[in-house]
Amino acid sequence: MKYTIFTFLLSFFLSGCAGLQPDVPNPTVNINSFRVLPSNSITPRFEITLHIVNTSRESLNIQGVVYSVALKGNQILTGVAKDLPTIESYSEANVSVSGSPDLFGSFSLLKDMMENQGEVISYEVDVSIDIGSSYPMLHTTKKGEFSFSDALKTKKL
Repeated sequence: MKYTIFTFLLSFFLSGCAGLQPDVPNPTVNINSFRVLPSNSITPRFEITLHIVNTSRESLNIQGVVYSVALKGNQILTGVAKDLPTIESYSEANVSVSGSPDLFGSFSLLKDMMENQGEVISYEVDVSIDIGSSYPMLHTTKKGEFSFSDALKTKKL
């Protein structure tokens, strides 16, 4: 009987604590820039500047960011960053993350692009933001398409 009452009280208190976790903030993440960094090795390094908008009433104390970029289903770039700024409630900030290309994913992409020239290229950017141990990782994914031929066309006036 004692164990039944103890088990009931323990489950009652534990289920009550589950509702105490505040709402998980849902920031908006956009890509502002993408550039090649100077490097002393043969492997290029890239920097992506992310624009993060905090739409929550709580500050985002960003512990780290993990991102990946895929073109035509081939993961070509991954990177991480830490020691990032705190984004106050209802404000925004730019965060720069760097990374290196995935050699095999890049080769697969180049092979596919040479076989299928002029096709529309699908992209996917996946960003995970760690805002501390009390919250799960925040994930955001941007998907779309672009065409190199459209981007390279010049308009004559």
